[in-house]
Amino acid sequence: MEIDGRKTELKGEVNLKFHPLVIWKGKKRVKNPRYPVRFSPIRGFVHLNGRAYRGEIVVKNVGGDVYVINEVKMEDYLKGVVPLEMGYLREDLIEALKAQAVAARTYAVAHIRRNMPYDMVPTVEDQVYGGVRVESPLTNRAVEETRGVVAVYRGKPIDAKYHSTCGGRTEDNENVWNGKPVPYLRSVRDSKRGKPFCRFSPHFNWVRVYSKEEFFSLIRKNLSEIIGEDPGRVRWVRIRKRTRSGRIKEVEVATAKKRYRIDKDRARRLFRDPKKGSLKSTLFHIETRGNKIYIKGRGFGHGVGMCQFGAMEMAREGYSYKQILKHYYRGIRLKKMW
Repeated sequence: MEIDGRKTELKGEVNLKFHPLVIWKGKKRVKNPRYPVRFSPIRGFVHLNGRAYRGEIVVKNVGGDVYVINEVKMEDYLKGVVPLEMGYLREDLIEALKAQAVAARTYAVAHIRRNMPYDMVPTVEDQVYGGVRVESPLTNRAVEETRGVVAVYRGKPIDAKYHSTCGGRTEDNENVWNGKPVPYLRSVRDSKRGKPFCRFSPHFNWVRVYSKEEFFSLIRKNLSEIIGEDPGRVRWVRIRKRTRSGRIKEVEVATAKKRYRIDKDRARRLFRDPKKGSLKSTLFHIETRGNKIYIKGRGFGHGVGMCQFGAMEMAREGYSYKQILKHYYRGIRLKKMW
């Protein structure tokens, strides 16, 4: 352990208490230090809240806020990301895991926070990271065999978006988020001889069923949250525009007061169910049968960039990780940066 630039060796379990930071070894108080405090294992891994991590644990006080940070090498970080982002796959699908490793590495390089005490957060806000406990020999191998490889476009690391299941075609980035079209985030047909690569995903087809009363009540509640006021009783809902992939681009809702148009990813929020969550994707259509309303859809996630279940099937069919990445991110090059 390093405190104020001096290294101190503590054996056994070390407990931390905050505000202010106090370090105890057993019942003995070690010190009330200035920051930062750095915990480095003599061998093995450093543990925090019962979880093992590679690298070091660093405690920083920045403007009165205490940050507990895992400082770790990029390749070791990825070993705790790939299994959580893609799962534990069979060995014959390792090329998909390699593609995921490159995508995750590229995302991390492109999204490092320059003005914060940390680079990434370990959640879906960036990438899910679980430390040593989630690692597996195969996912570690995928990371090691692509060490330092990053996807670049015109010499710069790309914004490597990825998602679970595209439903047969990926989406253009500007149809999901505000911003200009990105050349390597174009909608691509994700199929071979008419068969979608992601057809084996459990999310390829899905359906939700409501009574008309439940459906219109749900739309009214969600619309009020989106526009910031009660829109009144909902009369009907209509899909006005779709993207070339078939995803919802604009929804029109007629209420007792007026008509509202909801676009892009807000359209997904319009159908959010407090019990079931948001719709899996915006690639859906609505059917009415008697008093029942069916929302039938395909895919899971925003649909931009690499389709993970598609990548798995491509790997099974013999595509390399390089071919997989160049299929989803058009016009990129793969560059070994370290």
